[in-house]
Amino acid sequence: MSEQQLQTKIIKWLKSKGCYVIKAQAGPGVPVGCPDIIALIDGGGYIALEVKSSSSSKFQPLQKETIKKLDSMYFCRAVWPDNWSLIRSEIEVIV
Repeated sequence: MSEQQLQTKIIKWLKSKGCYVIKAQAGPGVPVGCPDIIALIDGGGYIALEVKSSSSSKFQPLQKETIKKLDSMYFCRAVWPDNWSLIRSEIEVIV
């Protein structure tokens, strides 16, 4: 499964759970290292996900640091096809 296919699958799933989903695109106004998907949770909180095509995919500068920082605030993970079911089960508890 490609990164784009996984992003689409995750976005549809988050929307089905009632989340307001933002897909970040690198460019002006978007902080370097910003996760690919940010989902606001009905009732408060957020989920931020950096989507990769595989566990061996390289991170861009600041991505790992940003994931750690955002996770300390609420919930942020790196996700790829092989760990999506685990991450999804963690999200199920939140939404």
